[in-house]
Amino acid sequence: MADKPTNKERLKELGEKIEAGIREVFDSGKYAEYLKVMSRFPTYSVNNQMLIRLQRPNATKVAGYNKWQQFERHVKRGEHGITIIAPTPYKKKIEEQKLDPDTKAPVLDANGKVVMEEKEIEIPTFRPIKVFDYAQTEGKPLPQLAADLFGNVQHYEAFMEALRRTSPVPLTIEAMQDNMDGFFSPTAQRIAIRQGMSEVQTVCACIHEMTHATLHNYEKQRMEAAAGDPSKEPPKPKPHQIEEIEAESTSYMVCQYFGIETGENSFGYVASYCKDRELSELRACLNTINKTAGSMIAGIEKHFAEVCKEQGIDLSEQKKEPEQTPPAAEEPAAPELDPIDRLASDIDQFAFEFDPYEYRDQVEDREAAVKDLAASLRHGGARGVQDWLQSVLDENEPGEDTAKAAELMQRLDQLAPEQEKLLLLDEAVYLHLQTTEGGYDYTLYDKDTLRQMDGGQLDAPELPLSTAALKICEMHDLGGQSIKYAPLAMIETLQEAAYQQMQEAAAQAAVPESTMLPDAPEQALDEYPMPDTMLTLDDLEKCGYRDGDMLPLSKERAMELYERDLTVYAVVDGGSAEMLFDQEEFDTQAAGTMYAVSREEWEESPEFDARVQDRLNHQEERERAFLSHEGDCFAIYQVSENDPQRLRFMNMDWLNAHDLSVERGNYDLVYTAPLSETGSIDGRLHKLFEQFNFHRPADFHSPSMSVSDIVAIKRDGVVSFHYCDSVGFQEIPGFLPSNPLKNAEMTVEDDYGMIDGIINNGPKATVAELEAQARSGQPISLMDLADAVHREERDKKKSVMEQLRQSPKQERKKTAPKKSAEREL
Repeated sequence: MADKPTNKERLKELGEKIEAGIREVFDSGKYAEYLKVMSRFPTYSVNNQMLIRLQRPNATKVAGYNKWQQFERHVKRGEHGITIIAPTPYKKKIEEQKLDPDTKAPVLDANGKVVMEEKEIEIPTFRPIKVFDYAQTEGKPLPQLAADLFGNVQHYEAFMEALRRTSPVPLTIEAMQDNMDGFFSPTAQRIAIRQGMSEVQTVCACIHEMTHATLHNYEKQRMEAAAGDPSKEPPKPKPHQIEEIEAESTSYMVCQYFGIETGENSFGYVASYCKDRELSELRACLNTINKTAGSMIAGIEKHFAEVCKEQGIDLSEQKKEPEQTPPAAEEPAAPELDPIDRLASDIDQFAFEFDPYEYRDQVEDREAAVKDLAASLRHGGARGVQDWLQSVLDENEPGEDTAKAAELMQRLDQLAPEQEKLLLLDEAVYLHLQTTEGGYDYTLYDKDTLRQMDGGQLDAPELPLSTAALKICEMHDLGGQSIKYAPLAMIETLQEAAYQQMQEAAAQAAVPESTMLPDAPEQALDEYPMPDTMLTLDDLEKCGYRDGDMLPLSKERAMELYERDLTVYAVVDGGSAEMLFDQEEFDTQAAGTMYAVSREEWEESPEFDARVQDRLNHQEERERAFLSHEGDCFAIYQVSENDPQRLRFMNMDWLNAHDLSVERGNYDLVYTAPLSETGSIDGRLHKLFEQFNFHRPADFHSPSMSVSDIVAIKRDGVVSFHYCDSVGFQEIPGFLPSNPLKNAEMTVEDDYGMIDGIINNGPKATVAELEAQARSGQPISLMDLADAVHREERDKKKSVMEQLRQSPKQERKKTAPKKSAEREL
């Protein structure tokens, strides 16, 4: 017979079950189920709540065998108990040094020896015990502990008054926007709940915000910590997700306890946020929720009984009135802030009070956010704040919020002047203004056509940016009707449109030189492979989404990518991205909804890689596009994959030693792009080497730039080719024909020796054949004979690839190249 396990072994087994249960709760959809168990046993520890849930999740009230007998109920025959952990402390007497109460030093007797004293201590220990659920017993019904709280309005009002008395800060019901249920203001130290909601929704919102005021009142906690112990480290704000989990879970648990059905809450976000968290973090979160809900339940019950007694409401069981809590001490005044710190703090507070739910979605660490904002303002980075405050002014009716936004914008102009500004004048003209050493440069654009209308310079460096803008408006008789801030992100669109219009005008004025063969496809440099080729980032920004981490999709394309297991989002509510979890959700979206996919996920997809790799199948067209591109651009060539790995990574000395030349036929065109870098050719090459080794573009799927690569630079219409050597680059002539038309011919001509502007494909006569024709009396062309002689002399020299295939492999004894020679495949 097996030995009976010891208490220690049983406790260890229970501990393992508890840990597995906690992990299961957070990893699955059982979080709401666990909260229901917690609500029925608010005075129990998290460990015992978890054990009850694992063994009997539908349990309502539990007690030991003897305790049920005291209630005149008996455990049914055959019922198995629920194992929980019970404290079984024992007392022990020990001897220890007697300490002076003032100095905490040991007390000495007359002989100088330490005085010992006997002390009784309690040693905490635990053991498993059995309890039984109410449904496992029979006998006399238990007394009704509380009446239905929502039987009528009178009870609802009494319960709301109990919530007000329990709340750590004043709680009011007031009018507010329909998209929010309420908020807790740490600055005003108050809670506001939207009026007009249902009774259940109002109660849930109250408890949710009371939890924030209890657990997440960091301003008050910092003040209390500083008042008690200045050296004590102030409390650190919790992540936003943890705050919401604690508030929503506490609200759900308290409502469940009082029988308030709040509807289904999947808590789906809990599993996604907590899946990688340490067990200690999850346990601490549950302990906080349990402790807060238990304390709140006790307070509400006491105050509810108190209110019912005052209002003459008859309850089956009256509760003892609680003692009055003395008023809190007046908080010390906050230290004086410098103007920019104060401005950053005021902007943060306005953002919080204007839209607290959106604020909590965006900001996790509020203190850090204020510091970052202040630092950004000091360095002229007020662009995003200006845009947001302007949106508050544009999208809301005049009132307290818009007045505050206007006041903050004025302070921004004074304390954190920007280097540039974009204004919309009279809803018709954009004014782009930039600071210079001598004053301000400005450009005017037509709002509808985006065409550049006028521009110039205002020689008044002493004027603030806003005053300079008004001066320019006066000069051009603009701004009489309205002057509004426009998002600075629009500047790039305006400048690009102006550049395109300038290019079109130049193209119309000049006689274009044909550089394409008949019926050749449209030529363009390599472009980022968008997931939906019919849409651009501008389409996504027009829907209000401007974070830059998403790419736009049509509904059909979104459904297609969803079927390929990519995460797809719907852009809703003026710019919010909402994840779609099943196909049915596509049908519930409004007509014309824009969809999106994460840029990062798209770039990791097989289709993105396939689109990039497909460029190698269109090298001729891409090469023509590079050569005919009007602006400065560059191209990168790398040794073809069919190279037997002898030419790749070889420097120019090695090529010269082996009498080998650099030939286009041994290379693939892997990348083309506009050249944005300025400066000398050497400087541009150095920048490109750094970029394609350390900051490679997302659509560059070739090996890092290294020795043997060729970089083609087109600057001011002149193309040059540069071999990446062990140290620096060496310019190489003759890699491509200098004439783009010849290059186009080269893509279809089967003999590079016949690049002459006429395509001459087909077999060529040899010297022997031409001599035979002459001997037989047939006329021959001396040019054909000269070409044949030249061709056969050229063929005597083997091609690089042929020489490499036929030469025996030898060990390399040269020093490794100084530049990267990674063999990325």
